[in-house]
Amino acid sequence: VTIAPAYTHLANYWPNLGKLGYVSGTMKAIYDNTRALDLLETLPYVDAKLGFGAIGHSLGGHNTIYTAVFDKRITVMASSCGFDAYPDYYDGAERNWFFGRGWCQIRYMPRLSDYRGRQKEIPFDFPELLGALAPRPFFVHAPLRDSNFRWKSVDVCAEAAWPVYKLLGKENDLVIKHPDYPHDFPGDMREAAYKTIDSVLKK
Repeated sequence: VTIAPAYTHLANYWPNLGKLGYVSGTMKAIYDNTRALDLLETLPYVDAKLGFGAIGHSLGGHNTIYTAVFDKRITVMASSCGFDAYPDYYDGAERNWFFGRGWCQIRYMPRLSDYRGRQKEIPFDFPELLGALAPRPFFVHAPLRDSNFRWKSVDVCAEAAWPVYKLLGKENDLVIKHPDYPHDFPGDMREAAYKTIDSVLKK
């Protein structure tokens, strides 16, 4: 059983974030995703004893991470072309850090535009987020030719998170793959991601 909530300001879904009290479309998406899990838990044909898996590509890849940080019911994750460290986004080009661009769009986290020119001062980043996912299994597809997110930066994030996984005895459960692909989620990587999810949910 799967569920895929529409993302804020995409797929003809236009919640008024300001009236709802949100300054971040990302936080609205996290809320929507957790409510989707609440719905799944009410369905008699859904067995949630082992938790839920979350998987996504690009926007879905980083929202898998964001949602799983907030909701421990997600017990296994897979992200394809979903992230690199904020300072490395499009090689740190300043044009992407103005309000309404890149991460600074209303549908994401517009307050990040306050950190234009000083992205390293952003108070959280993917190294911390990946560490917060431990010890849950996490499959990361970060292809060599991804035009959005830099695979070398993904490795820096993973290197920072691996000690947390190791401390919890799960250093092999953070899996990073770098195939020679563009910003895409090809079949072999999907199958590898599904296998990771099955390893938790089909015990």
